Amino acid sequence: MAKIKKIQAYEIIDSRSFPTIEARMTLDTGRDVVTSVPAGTSVGKYEGHELRDGDENRFDGMGVTQAVKLINTVLGPKLSGVDPLRQQEIDGWLVKANDANNQKIGANTILTISQLALKAGAVSQGLPLFKYVNSIFKSIFKSETKLQRIPTPIFNLINGGKHANNNLDIQEFQLIPSSRFTFSKAYELGVELFHEIKRVLEYKNANISVGEEGGFAPNLSTNTDAFEILQESIIQRNLRPGMDVFFGMDMAASHYYKNQHYLIRDKTEPLNRNKYIEFVLALIKDYSFLLVEDPLNQDDFEGWTKLNEQISTNIYLIGDDLLVTNKERLQKAIKEKACNAILIKPNQIGTITQTLEVVNIAKQNDFTCVVSHRSGETNDDLIADLAVGIQADFVKFGAPSRGERTVKYNRLWRIERNV
Repeated sequence: MAKIKKIQAYEIIDSRSFPTIEARMTLDTGRDVVTSVPAGTSVGKYEGHELRDGDENRFDGMGVTQAVKLINTVLGPKLSGVDPLRQQEIDGWLVKANDANNQKIGANTILTISQLALKAGAVSQGLPLFKYVNSIFKSIFKSETKLQRIPTPIFNLINGGKHANNNLDIQEFQLIPSSRFTFSKAYELGVELFHEIKRVLEYKNANISVGEEGGFAPNLSTNTDAFEILQESIIQRNLRPGMDVFFGMDMAASHYYKNQHYLIRDKTEPLNRNKYIEFVLALIKDYSFLLVEDPLNQDDFEGWTKLNEQISTNIYLIGDDLLVTNKERLQKAIKEKACNAILIKPNQIGTITQTLEVVNIAKQNDFTCVVSHRSGETNDDLIADLAVGIQADFVKFGAPSRGERTVKYNRLWRIERNV
């Protein structure tokens, strides 16, 4: 069996023009694999710690030379001679090393090695990465997940909140093609809608620059105006809202929650929890919503439960900042019936094994799984294979524009052609 010969890490620049980690693992067979890790702009406060240098004289303090050094001089050498197929053991060792140092090693540091082991394992087994992920999931949890479909894409077509330099509060205004379409057809619709939205914005003399995740970033009077633009674009393409294409939104509400009130431009005064839930429900009623992500503050489990009791059972209520790919927070949400879907982001928790453990708990409790990118992305398409391997229900990679987004959608397209 192949053994790890060397791991070499170094800095690269992500899609936000900040440093992140890329690394190469060389096997004793001469084969090698390369991976890189993303980072978030809108970061939940319960996410795993990300190791940054903090040197304000270099990359505004965002360098990752400490993480690179840890991989090259401490963690990497200790894995020399180890079989990369020992994913669970490698990840367990990384988690213990992180915890022993009070998480000072960083989730970004250990995820780099975890992803390298995953890719190297697939190479040594001669398997496409998505099939290897599927086999690992089956091996660890003794649960077979048949490879039957490509997840439905969620397209973030208008950016707001922390993802754009505009006046919109809601972070993502999304369109989701019906799951009855093949992935290739859904991708085609997403691309066509992207260009249609551009035409609608141009007609309205609105800004057509794009935000961090590739969607347009116009300045509009209200958040509702953005949904009206999406609605108009759907109709212009002769598509049927609520049948061919559905609405979605990532509200990222924790970022406009201040002093126990929600400050949103659609209302003239701050809203308490009850009034704000009324606003969310009214918005959902006015449009053909399929999913709503992070509509409430990340600490308000009680509010989430209250909204979940009132929201339609046909709508996916997704926890991201609420759950941060963390099994303890997911288990609490399950117990309190706070939501029915979870966003899966490996860099929130730190290793592939931990990520798969969260997925397993979610599946056992009939939670919908959405595999997601981050705002600070790279050209690594690993999460596309991850999504297929675990048979996620949806993927969220941003708009069908910008290379770091389309590389992931294009990977799904290639998998669909070859499966």
